[in-house]
Amino acid sequence: MHASAGQLTHAEIRRVWPRDGHIRILGTVLVDGVPDEAPVDKPWTLRLTSRERPEVPLPTGVKRLKNRFVRTVTRTSPPTRRRLHFPAVSNGADFEAVVAVRDVAVWDALPREHWDVDVIAVRNGKRLVRRVGGHLDDMPGKKQIVKYPEQYHAGVAVLPYFTDGDDLSIRCARRDNGNGSAA
Repeated sequence: MHASAGQLTHAEIRRVWPRDGHIRILGTVLVDGVPDEAPVDKPWTLRLTSRERPEVPLPTGVKRLKNRFVRTVTRTSPPTRRRLHFPAVSNGADFEAVVAVRDVAVWDALPREHWDVDVIAVRNGKRLVRRVGGHLDDMPGKKQIVKYPEQYHAGVAVLPYFTDGDDLSIRCARRDNGNGSAA
């Protein structure tokens, strides 16, 4: 085991399956290196946070009300939020979540974007955030070792990968000219 004390409380990856337009992630939530079996008030959710995308402010109640009455001639979509959430099915400390490639290959995709992966829940009124990574498998340096296939949607290549710290992230890159990989 090569995990540091800070990495013992995280969500350990058991499998990542990128195929058929989805990225399926299976893992176990750990606290101090032990599966976290304690019940949660709100179920675990997979959260993707963009490193490059700015936070979009939530509209105020007045703004939402005004938007209901204002009609626009052109169809516009609000910009993609900095954080995307996906349901996770959990059984005790084990979880499974599926990310649809189309949901991260967003209409306003940046030329290159990195999404960090966490699982979040609420227990006793406190928010729990656990970074998803692979730290307990005696295989450090996964960024150079583990390579997943790219998937494509609407001109955007989507690729799960390990960071230098063996955490899981998802890289998206525009492929308007159709060349190369998302690396």
